[in-house]
Amino acid sequence: MNLAVFQDYARSLTSEECIKGYYSVEEENADAKDASVIPSNVGVDKEDAMVIIKQHNDANAHTGGIVWETAYLLALFLSSKFGNNKADGGLGKTLEIGAGLGMLGLILAANKLASRVVVTETEEVMEILIDNVNQNVIEAHDKKKSVHGTPYFPVCPKECISVRQLRWDCLQDDISYAAADRNREEENDLEPHSFDTIVGTDVVFSPSLVCPLLETIQCMARMKNEYSASTRIYLCLQIRCSDSHKLLFSEAHKYGLEVIDITDELSSICPWAVELECLLLQINVTRKVSKEVSKKRKKSSKEKSKKKHKKKSERSSKKRKRVE
Repeated sequence: MNLAVFQDYARSLTSEECIKGYYSVEEENADAKDASVIPSNVGVDKEDAMVIIKQHNDANAHTGGIVWETAYLLALFLSSKFGNNKADGGLGKTLEIGAGLGMLGLILAANKLASRVVVTETEEVMEILIDNVNQNVIEAHDKKKSVHGTPYFPVCPKECISVRQLRWDCLQDDISYAAADRNREEENDLEPHSFDTIVGTDVVFSPSLVCPLLETIQCMARMKNEYSASTRIYLCLQIRCSDSHKLLFSEAHKYGLEVIDITDELSSICPWAVELECLLLQINVTRKVSKEVSKKRKKSSKEKSKKKHKKKSERSSKKRKRVE
């Protein structure tokens, strides 16, 4: 294994002062003795404790195998904006959508920028996400545990982070599973409208997934009420598909959401964001979902239920035939 602070393209664009020693990236098939590691100094008292992320550069079925630039940038932005509010809960209960390798969520939890972080991904990425989270959490029964076989110890409190599958196009299925898959005394990780903050990086890349993404955000966010502020929502991304980007802005209002470009705030904190053509979007919850979208959601849910019932019937029919 070879430990590197960043991938080569990022190292030339950042400095130790800029990244403030947040994280290191572990690349596969490398030698740890040749590692270039910046000690973590973010809410950590020990120099031998660090968030370390293992990349899977050979992942071909999905884009969640490497750390993207936008994850670095959003970590820096959130730390700068909310780092002084830790005593007040900082970001509060936070949902990361499309978490990939889990670096952003682990930083927020380890740094106590959030009171609790739920990192989510699709089924294809869950294995490597779970591995990175498990490696980086502090185990009470294993004080000598190292991260990914390195000399460094985990820094993330186990109670501050959890992993859940959350497919935007099968949203209600995964919410229902999360509600059932817990002890009675445990909080429901994916309780709709329960999050103080929602974050995501490079989650706008396919036109077919824009509306499911907006539906997911709308379902998990809450409007301002007499007891709580509205959910703060930040997406950091590069325009990988111009049609998807346009669709995000044009369709958001149907889901009671307003998308605002606040890239100027990001570039004032990290000027090299401009070089990478990265954008920072803030999404505000303005009203309840429109009747049009609500009808589509119910129709989609019914269609999925019919398909499931049909598949189940077909499987039962095949079993009967084999018995006969």
